[in-house]
Amino acid sequence: MVIAAMMATASVKAQEEVEMPMNEFAVAYGTGSNTDLIGTIAKGMFTGKQLDFWGPLSFEYFHRLNSNNRFGLGAVFVVAGCKWDDDKDAKTTFFTIMPAAKYNWVVKKHFSMYSKAAVGITFRSESGKDESKNDGGGANFNFHLTGIGLEFGSVVRIFGEAGFGEQGVFLAGLRLKL
Repeated sequence: MVIAAMMATASVKAQEEVEMPMNEFAVAYGTGSNTDLIGTIAKGMFTGKQLDFWGPLSFEYFHRLNSNNRFGLGAVFVVAGCKWDDDKDAKTTFFTIMPAAKYNWVVKKHFSMYSKAAVGITFRSESGKDESKNDGGGANFNFHLTGIGLEFGSVVRIFGEAGFGEQGVFLAGLRLKL
C-alpha cells in the first residue's frame, strides 16, 4: 500500500503547496496490538485461559523543522492492560515509549495521507490480590509501523491508520495541529 501511495503521489504534483503546522498532538485507540496478540498466544493458547484486554491507548507528539517539511520526528506513548479469567484480581498493565518518524505523502488543506514508524521499549507492571510487582523482565523491544494513515479536518483532525505494532492493526483518534 505504501509503494502504491508513493507512486500515486509522485505522478501527481500538488497544485497548491500547503504549509504544514510545526507541531502535532494526537490521542488514539487501537485494536490488535503486539502486546495483545503475544499475550493471547502465549497464555491463552498454551493454558486455555481467556484474556480481557483493553487498549492500546496512544498519545503522540511530532515536530517539523520547518513548515514546508513533510517529515516529522516525535514520540509515541502507549498504555494497555489485561486481566485473566483465572484470577479476577490479577492485572497486567503495559507502558510503551517509542521515538517515531512520520512522513506525509499527500498534504492538502483538509486532508493528509502519511506513513509512520516507531521503535522503543515496553515495561510491564503486574498486580495481584496481595502484592504489586514490576517484574516484566525489564524492558522489552517493541515497534509500530503504519502503512497508511488518513486524516481529515483543519486544526483538529480525525484520523485512522492501518499498520502493525504496539498501537494496533487499526487505530483511530483525534489530532491537534499547531
